[in-house]
Amino acid sequence: MAVNAIEMSISDWSEVPDNPRQRDTIKRAKSASRKHLKQYSKLHRVVFAATKNGSILCKLDGHTRSCLWDSGELESPACGKVLVCLFEVANVAEAKALYDQLDSGSAVKKPSDAIFGAARELGFSLNSHLLRSCAFATQLKIATSGKKFSGDIYSMVNDWKFELKELDSLALTSGNTILISLMLVAMRLDGVEKAGEFFTLLDQDKGSKINGSSDGIQLVTSMLKVRRAEGRTAGYDNLMQICGQTWTGYGFWKRGETKKRDLLAIADFNSVVQAMNATKSQHKSLVAK
Repeated sequence: MAVNAIEMSISDWSEVPDNPRQRDTIKRAKSASRKHLKQYSKLHRVVFAATKNGSILCKLDGHTRSCLWDSGELESPACGKVLVCLFEVANVAEAKALYDQLDSGSAVKKPSDAIFGAARELGFSLNSHLLRSCAFATQLKIATSGKKFSGDIYSMVNDWKFELKELDSLALTSGNTILISLMLVAMRLDGVEKAGEFFTLLDQDKGSKINGSSDGIQLVTSMLKVRRAEGRTAGYDNLMQICGQTWTGYGFWKRGETKKRDLLAIADFNSVVQAMNATKSQHKSLVAK
């Protein structure tokens, strides 16, 4: 891999395209300006970029510094230039791989960063209150496999991109990230319109309780309220129980049924995901034939 170095003005560096896998630069800049980029260092002048056949493809790092230089929140080099280390690559995929290596060396990349980067790479963004923090890596893994596992975030975001975009478009505001895995699965199994209606009503606290009998939305709302009050929402076991109980409440709502007691049976959500994946595999087989 050929390596070269050139000087470039800060304004020209700002115009170099971001890496396709770059995480949330603005969010990162807010944190960095209070921490490792709080004070200027001579090392800030050194940045990295990928080139192909002599033309610069994209940044490999320095996105945050560029953002802060543009806004005037970070002292820029006195000479007004950066030293750009250029790595010759064969393709964009190699540039993304180099970005991952440099990023892991300069700062700890959280799973939420990987989700944002994957969405950016696939050409969409997550803007709703529910998904904006992107703090749902575990829920994404559970929606994919029914359990925790060491999966590739980029592949999972690609697999769920349709549902993620549709879920984001609902603009849910409650912050019920603990239900995201169930939301994605419900959308895939029942369609965006049906599942989206349930979670929108849940978000708006529009369940009903008449003559002591609750609909599915009210049942889930009551369950979540009790669990939060008792501190039984954190951790994988609680998450799976909540998904199981919410799936039961969702079933009551779909069938138009009500229930006298607020207790919700815990459905086996792992089995729901496994059945979904089996159906998906069968569909692929039929298409292949």
